[in-house]
Amino acid sequence: MPSDRIELTTPVGRDWDPVVRLVLGGIADRLNLGFEELDDLQLAVERLLLEAGPQASVKLSFELSDHSLRTRIGPLRAAALAEALQGPPPPPPGELTLRRILETVVDSFGVEDVGHDGSLVVRLEKVVQGG
Repeated sequence: MPSDRIELTTPVGRDWDPVVRLVLGGIADRLNLGFEELDDLQLAVERLLLEAGPQASVKLSFELSDHSLRTRIGPLRAAALAEALQGPPPPPPGELTLRRILETVVDSFGVEDVGHDGSLVVRLEKVVQGG
């Protein structure tokens, strides 16, 4: 399958979580992801948006290929978010931080600075099994 790209700009907040879940469900269906992989992806995206805090809107882009799903979320305005993802190693087992969640549910993640105002984009990658 050639690489496909989907982009969604949505308001941020609990009222809009079902819209994001609907898009992620369609992507999971397209890639033949199982329930657990879809659940992992939803958890990563929803927790990231929650940790980023209030803002008017956010852009989510999804690049689908035979072997992976790459997701970009941003711009986000949260210096604490960058520190949580790029800072020192995570705390001991038992403490459920954003970094620990992402390390568990996606195959890789990273942070990019995208503006002079401190805004950033978070990249997530999920390897597609059997792709």
